Amino acid sequence: MPASAPPRRPRPPPPSLSLLLVLLGLGGRRLRAEPGDGAQTWARFSRPPAPEAAGLFQGTFPDGFLWAVGSAAYQTEGGWQQHGKGASIWDTFTHHPLAPPGDSRNASLPLGAPSPLQPATGDVASDSYNNVFRDTEALRELGVTHYRFSISWARVLPNGSAGVPNREGLRYYRRLLERLRELGVQPVVTLYHWDLPQRLQDAYGGWANRALADHFRDYAELCFRHFGGQVKYWITIDNPYVVAWHGYATGRLAPGIRGSPRLGYLVAHNLLLAHAKVWHLYNTSFRPTQGGQVSIALSSHWINPRRMTDHSIKECQKSLDFVLGWFAKPVFIDGDYPESMKNNLSSILPDFTESEKKFIKGTADFFALCFGPTLSFQLLDPHMKFRQLESPNLRQLLSWIDLEFNHPQIFIVENGWFVSGTTKRDDAKYMYYLKKFIMETLKAIKLDGVDVIGYTAWSLMDGFEWHRGYSIRRGLFYVDFLSQDKMLLPKSSALFYQKLIEKNGFPPLPENQPLEGTFPCDFAWGVVDNYIQVSQLTKPISSLTKPYHYISDFQCLRHAFHLNNLKNNILRSTQPDFRLIHMDCHFTWTHFLG
Repeated sequence: MPASAPPRRPRPPPPSLSLLLVLLGLGGRRLRAEPGDGAQTWARFSRPPAPEAAGLFQGTFPDGFLWAVGSAAYQTEGGWQQHGKGASIWDTFTHHPLAPPGDSRNASLPLGAPSPLQPATGDVASDSYNNVFRDTEALRELGVTHYRFSISWARVLPNGSAGVPNREGLRYYRRLLERLRELGVQPVVTLYHWDLPQRLQDAYGGWANRALADHFRDYAELCFRHFGGQVKYWITIDNPYVVAWHGYATGRLAPGIRGSPRLGYLVAHNLLLAHAKVWHLYNTSFRPTQGGQVSIALSSHWINPRRMTDHSIKECQKSLDFVLGWFAKPVFIDGDYPESMKNNLSSILPDFTESEKKFIKGTADFFALCFGPTLSFQLLDPHMKFRQLESPNLRQLLSWIDLEFNHPQIFIVENGWFVSGTTKRDDAKYMYYLKKFIMETLKAIKLDGVDVIGYTAWSLMDGFEWHRGYSIRRGLFYVDFLSQDKMLLPKSSALFYQKLIEKNGFPPLPENQPLEGTFPCDFAWGVVDNYIQVSQLTKPISSLTKPYHYISDFQCLRHAFHLNNLKNNILRSTQPDFRLIHMDCHFTWTHFLG
């Protein structure tokens, strides 16, 4: 039985009194935002936050909020030659003996990862192709409402072109969708998550050829016909910035073409046209009967000005234009690139015809946002920062999108962080960022009036992490890559996410509520006087000259020695000189880092 599309929720009421009065005067409608309005974001957040916005924020998400988790075919499926699957560009790229510049797929491989004697690949990965029940049981444990996964183009069409599809490939995705239906979990399906069939790369030069858009349309039509009755959220292409720039300009990712900026911009141009073709196909031929929604997953970073000057803020705006606006402005605003790109890249940025602008404009039913280490601090081109400072601030990015693209409904379709590949189930760092990002999302909804309809933690399980191979982990569930059965074991973050979904956010707890009362009459009130002074050493202390963690007696500084057995003991060479801490209190020993 086809799943019904969840109704669109009304926008959350804006919190500020002034904005509320404006809304009442406009009959409840928000003021229209225009490209460039996002620049207000930096000035707004440069002011000290209101007490309710600082630190821990308590509250729950709107009713009907979409709680999801995600994965991608090449990262988790494995089965790279099983049952007639064709080769993809990532199969070729990872099997190739020469690694691209900056590649670290074999760096710091953890216990349980494939042998460092061979290049890291997704040949087996998490073996999801042979473990549908295992994966869906993990979804049941989490209690998510939605599961985002991608279809391997080469698994259903081994040659990439329309023709006789691979029955076993279609059967695998039908089994997965049927199991999701049994669990009451809605699928969010990505058509293209970076794994182009190798045959199309060989025959056409991949996305550098405009003809590929027609093949992508044919592949999408096959998926809509076979799976569309059970899918209400479709993603055409994941992270076109990375596909275009690092696939065809820098060569850091598959297909590994070390071209030029001109080629990267051409590929992005073709990706936008291909996306628009698929949206129009669905809108005309499938939406009337299937009732789903289609978007394109756009990744972004966040950037802060070095100084709160007009020039620095303009450079920050330009940075977001060159990464997110590159694709979002054509789709959500007017079918054309940001003015800052056209002004700075006039000789290498392709032009859209007027008919193409009309064709691309409005080809997304919601704003699908990816935010996290796939791009931030990893694959963002340094030149596109324009000498400003990257920051992992999701709330400010959501506010910028809300203003820059006229208050769209935003579905966060990828978010999270990573831990070392040696980390097993105690992933405190990942859990910290997960809580931080979800709380920032809640603040954006409750305090800023941003219409966020869903959140996707990335990812369901550990897998192959692209250019990082198996040197990092991003899953809520731990996978021992050397084991035969590849069991999924919940990490601390999985238990946290499950509880958070169950409570629909961070509901106020009784022990954290304001309390009024008086202390007993004989209660003793006092004060203590102490201080800590941190100063630059004019001369290094002989015992503090090595870059280690130290423990020292500050009353006399006669004893200062490094701790040999402390994990991650060596300090980075970029850390500042050692500081001397003077303490006028009763501590005899203290720990400090150089």
